[in-house]
Amino acid sequence: MNILLVNPLCRRPVVLPLGLGYIASVLRNQGHKVEVLDINGYQYSEKEVEDILKNSDYDCAGIGGLTSTYKSVKCLSNVIKKFKPGVPIIAGNMVSTTHPGLLLENTAVDIAVIDEGEETCKELIRALENGNDLQEVKGIWHKKDGIIYQNPPRPRISDLDTLPFPARELFPVRNYIRNNPDFGLRCLDISAVRGCPYKCIYCSRPFGQKVTYRGVDSVIDEIRLLRKVYNAEYISFVDDMLLCSRRWMEELCDKLLAKRIRVKWGGSGRVNLVDRELIRKMKKAGCIHLSYGFESGSQKILDNMHKQVTVEQAARAIKITQDAGIFLLGSFMIGMIGETRQTIQETVDFIKRSRLPDDRLFFTTPFPNTFLYERAKAMGRLPVNEEKYLESLGEMSSTFLVNLTDFSNEELIILKKEAEQDLRKNCALRVKIQKELLRWKVRLGGLRICYADEGLKGAMKMLILKLKKKIFKKSQKNREHK
Repeated sequence: MNILLVNPLCRRPVVLPLGLGYIASVLRNQGHKVEVLDINGYQYSEKEVEDILKNSDYDCAGIGGLTSTYKSVKCLSNVIKKFKPGVPIIAGNMVSTTHPGLLLENTAVDIAVIDEGEETCKELIRALENGNDLQEVKGIWHKKDGIIYQNPPRPRISDLDTLPFPARELFPVRNYIRNNPDFGLRCLDISAVRGCPYKCIYCSRPFGQKVTYRGVDSVIDEIRLLRKVYNAEYISFVDDMLLCSRRWMEELCDKLLAKRIRVKWGGSGRVNLVDRELIRKMKKAGCIHLSYGFESGSQKILDNMHKQVTVEQAARAIKITQDAGIFLLGSFMIGMIGETRQTIQETVDFIKRSRLPDDRLFFTTPFPNTFLYERAKAMGRLPVNEEKYLESLGEMSSTFLVNLTDFSNEELIILKKEAEQDLRKNCALRVKIQKELLRWKVRLGGLRICYADEGLKGAMKMLILKLKKKIFKKSQKNREHK
């Protein structure tokens, strides 16, 4: 079959959609012709998208995206049906997993793939190609003659190493690298872990609570590929729970060092799963950036979230990470159930006391398929029209949708703004200084690596190249000024 995979407009193209990349690789391995319409990667206009969808030749269309892309997916499915009424439309990723019934009822999407899609899509496309009954395909919801059917769930993929690497070559990789210059390095993303064992009430846990890791050798092979093909200098692990297994992380660090793989990397951690020994090993193996989902500096709010961590654990994780020289970012939200002026101030004080470079707070937002969403429903805080609510989901640092507190809407918005202004007084300069220092450390590290591998001659070559670039830029500015 000719299959068109679509990445809808979401936000500034920084992270290449690895989910669609995996699906593309799997389908190509099955002998299908796959093309990608990366609307977000190219930032296409509506007119450009319509022209491409109208003039492309495809037997099936697949759209993947986050929950916040619901509105885009709805619009895209309508356009596809307008030009290709007989083409089946499949939706995947969180936009279909969190609310499949609502999606099928209110959009032109025909099939919703639930959770992991690699094995499901192989069986699904085969069924569509042969005209078989979709009732036999596990892991989907689908509609026929206006009736929505829910098929049995598909078991999780137990061996992630059986999956091919994402087909990045079908996407505008250069655009993603250009839009994500982490620490002045060429950055690309990798996924190594699926699942999370914790039960934070605001998280939808897209792959469930069972944690599955790729083999370390597979991950290292992919890193080598990205360095060779795209000259990647920094690898960002996009997984929610990269540090869930200490044994796996130590093996990754040991093999990166043993194989002398010269690459910088970073990812997400959890404050109750790190210690000084592990962080030092990660730093030695090339880790220069970690992010933690702190969410609050108030123990009361952390408990309300079922976060299963303490403020003391968070403070300790910050100290050992900063002491190791790893750049640290976190996320914090305001507006959780039970939030008060005191708990907000505790969060602000925690950020300032820890010297974190965070000056932006997110509004607590109930997403479908979370405990928080059900709590908000029970509290009568969600809009009656759930579809309109889904269409309004956006960037949570600025989009305010649901008030779960005893404050008025106006009060909560003002409190968030005041808290951010307080944090911003010294934070902006601190972030700039920290990032600039890290950039220089990375550059000097590059010289040291070059010296170790190629001797003084190699180090001098790199230094001369940097000086030439500076001189060229300066001469260009002088000519433009004249």
